[in-house]
Amino acid sequence: MNKMKIWVAVIVILALAAPTVMAQENRALWNKSTYVQSAKIIYQHEYKAQKTKDIMYRCIDLIKEADGRFGPDPELSYSLGVYYAEIGLLDTMVMYFDSVETMCSDTTIPEKLRANCYKKDNYVSKISGFRQKYWEDSYNSAVENINQYDTVMARRGRTEASDSLALYDSLKAETLKRGMAEFDLAAMLKPSDPKTYDGKGVFLEREKRYTEAIEEYKKVIKLSGENVKDVSKIAYAYISIPDWMNAAIWFERLVDYDPQNISALVNLSICHNSLGDYDKSYTYTEKILSIEPTNPQALYNAGQYWFLKMQQAAADLSEVADSTKGADAKRKEYDAQIADYRTKSADYFEKIIAGNAEDKDALKRLGLLYLLSQQNEKAVDAFSKFIALEPNDAGVLDYLGRTYIQMGKFQEALFPYEKLVENDPGNAEVWERLEELYRYTNQAEKAEQAKAKVAELRKL
Repeated sequence: MNKMKIWVAVIVILALAAPTVMAQENRALWNKSTYVQSAKIIYQHEYKAQKTKDIMYRCIDLIKEADGRFGPDPELSYSLGVYYAEIGLLDTMVMYFDSVETMCSDTTIPEKLRANCYKKDNYVSKISGFRQKYWEDSYNSAVENINQYDTVMARRGRTEASDSLALYDSLKAETLKRGMAEFDLAAMLKPSDPKTYDGKGVFLEREKRYTEAIEEYKKVIKLSGENVKDVSKIAYAYISIPDWMNAAIWFERLVDYDPQNISALVNLSICHNSLGDYDKSYTYTEKILSIEPTNPQALYNAGQYWFLKMQQAAADLSEVADSTKGADAKRKEYDAQIADYRTKSADYFEKIIAGNAEDKDALKRLGLLYLLSQQNEKAVDAFSKFIALEPNDAGVLDYLGRTYIQMGKFQEALFPYEKLVENDPGNAEVWERLEELYRYTNQAEKAEQAKAKVAELRKL
């Protein structure tokens, strides 16, 4: 009985090997199945044992020969796809798998050649499985490279050694190259899967390649439909370029999804402000404040809006000539506008200070508004609080000095100007101001010293 089993096994092996033997005699007698079986024997008994590409190319050459003899055939293309996948040539695998899917739906190909397409375990189903496996491998590898990239960049940020920086830059370039290649491979394997393009967009954003990232995010939307997450990614990528016009368009879409989206409204305000459309920018600022009355950014934007309006009214006032018809009425109109805009601007900056007494930008603007409206005590208070936070700010020191002079407090005005020349001894204009102040405060010797300093600096 045992001998019988051995003989059966030998017969089976010989039968399977027959095509290979025949290959050395006369392939002209082979049919398509003979080629397919011969390739399978080489694959199973030689390639799997040795795993060398040369052996696999023998399988591929056999199937290509059959393809040349018998023409388009799903089974032959499927075999080629499998064999190319085995040796990592996934782009070629995709080409042959695509041809299988095309042939299986092509009614001009004889039905007998497409018979395998309609089996329970058909080729298209098998191809889908192969694609999914290789797609997962490529996608996961790409994501792993993103993680490695982030790790490298984090470590790079903690070192100052030039050798280490060069090493980290090299590692970053490697992970970027590998990751992008894996994403491209994944996109080729499953071109209809949006996750691939989303991942690629994220990776491109890491490199600040925002325009390219946007194109990937748009592919995601094209495949899976528009949603808040993907619209948001595109909007923020545009504002990072910055492309204010397109950013505004996409932030508008976000607001369409969620009219209460504070972040989108803030960015819309920024976009239109950057585009010079201040009125539209203020419209969005008002929407923010209607939802969140204490929002610091919106309060600042509103204060700045009315500050700019005040400046424009002042510029218009300066252009009214005495010969202009109705000049007095025009001046009164602009004067009223300036006062109104100044009050509105100050109101917003006061609200910021009420929430954060150390907001330097608001203190500076508020102090200047008080100075312009001759609310001198309030101006001194705002500028003094600012200087307590930022002692050497030249602009605010000058504003404080001007406020004291406007009040007639020349002794108090000395401090900010002396601080200015302490920080910048070569400032002739400030020395001139000090000379005047020393004379007003009866400090003749210091006045002469300041005068001499001005003369010295003017010669340079």
